[in-house]
Amino acid sequence: MTGLNRAGLLELLWTACGIVPCLGLVLWLIDAEHGLALTSLGSTAILLFCFPTHEGSRPLAVLAAHLLGAAIGIALLQVFGSNVWTMGAGVALIAIVMKLLNIMHPPAGANPLIVLNLQSSWLFLAYPLLPALLIMLVAVLVWSRLRPGPRWPLRWI
Repeated sequence: MTGLNRAGLLELLWTACGIVPCLGLVLWLIDAEHGLALTSLGSTAILLFCFPTHEGSRPLAVLAAHLLGAAIGIALLQVFGSNVWTMGAGVALIAIVMKLLNIMHPPAGANPLIVLNLQSSWLFLAYPLLPALLIMLVAVLVWSRLRPGPRWPLRWI
């Protein structure tokens, strides 16, 4: 690590103090058995806590991209089943949707793969995905008020 000073070290500590309790709370409240279903939230946590001012960290981008990515995967599963082609199509479709709607949140690109692999139903959107996302957004909102630096979010939509 070159050029790491006290301020940089403090920023890293604040980041860890955000990610650990946030994901711990999500997995504890949602139930750790859904851990595999929520793997895309690991990279969401990195984006939110390491880059809170990034366009992909906007609440609308996080919520809409994750929910749409999962919905696309579930729709493909229902119509075509789970296979390598639907998995590729799911990622391509959510990429197109995110780009068209200006809600680019790259971690959500994993959601079609997750729901196709787990063969999730439409209920997946209501539980565990939506509550997990809301917990994360509240956690980063509180965290950003406690730490020094820019507050999250810069823009809600």
